[in-house]
Amino acid sequence: MSLRSIFTPRQTPPIGVEFSEDGLRLVQVTTPGSDEIRRAAFVPFAPDGAVDVSELRKVLRGFRGRQAAIAPPRGDLTIRPARLPRLENQELREAARWEAAGLLELDAADVVAEPLIVSDGVDADGLAEMLIVAGSVTTIESRLEPLLQAGLRPIGVEPAFVGAGRAFTLRSRRSNEQDRIRVVVDVADSESWIVVTRGDRIVFAKRSEVGGSTFDAELGSALGIDDSMARRTRCESDRRDLEPEVLAELRTAVRRVAGPLGDEVGMAVRYVTVAARLGRPEYLHLCGEAGSSPGLVEILSAAVPGIPVGQDELVSSRLREGCDDGSAPLAWATAFGLSLRPSFDTGKVAA
Repeated sequence: MSLRSIFTPRQTPPIGVEFSEDGLRLVQVTTPGSDEIRRAAFVPFAPDGAVDVSELRKVLRGFRGRQAAIAPPRGDLTIRPARLPRLENQELREAARWEAAGLLELDAADVVAEPLIVSDGVDADGLAEMLIVAGSVTTIESRLEPLLQAGLRPIGVEPAFVGAGRAFTLRSRRSNEQDRIRVVVDVADSESWIVVTRGDRIVFAKRSEVGGSTFDAELGSALGIDDSMARRTRCESDRRDLEPEVLAELRTAVRRVAGPLGDEVGMAVRYVTVAARLGRPEYLHLCGEAGSSPGLVEILSAAVPGIPVGQDELVSSRLREGCDDGSAPLAWATAFGLSLRPSFDTGKVAA
């Protein structure tokens, strides 16, 4: 199935499907344009790491329709900055595909790419700043195959950070809020993404190598336990009160290794404020599997003084109400954002 022609209009909201660390997260809202979650479900991967097609079929019986917006494993997509002419529709995608093939040194015939325009205008050469989201058609179609077997019909493939950023545009739906700038820090297990939005548009995105596994390695070293036990300990901090001594060690471990993430967030804020002249962000929202790790708020608050840092209550409340499976509610932000994906529009992000 080609990835280049899978966009169709719809009346039923899509199912947001994220390939997370341990399984698939699925979220669907009640109606198009709604932010109320109708259903959420988690499908763990089989012991060999594959998608369990039969289990996914069972879970899908509780969802309406079968159209899905999908975020593949984070390592399957590469994001690169580029400057390209502001061509129209398919011409721009074709230019992005060839640009990506050159940047990634891949066969252009096996590259799918989508340009994410992050500047309103063009420079003196008629070029606009963009982020190119690219991946191997072969790899991505192999990810989609078990989902297709289970009955899902993909309408779009997006990086996880796009879903995470979209989840926090709920407060930017009115016309007078379209200039508000927010920073979303999506802290996953293996990495983090810093996303800056202006209204409902992404204007900046950058990857950081700091993630939950970084915190786990540091905590494991401090307590003399392996990384898997450290991860369980960190995840338990979302679900129950830890012993004060253990919580203190966890907080200290996060603070020790989260400094580079704070530095990168600070640079992102300076870029959009000074270099891009978009204005200073009003909020910084945390999300992701490790986004509620103790000590993280303090590190990021120090990096962006004067900007409130924390969990957005509107998004958090929606996730708590609709995704009560015992995991951290913020771990569902990406799948939630994917489920809010609008009908295909050439002016919006799509891949």
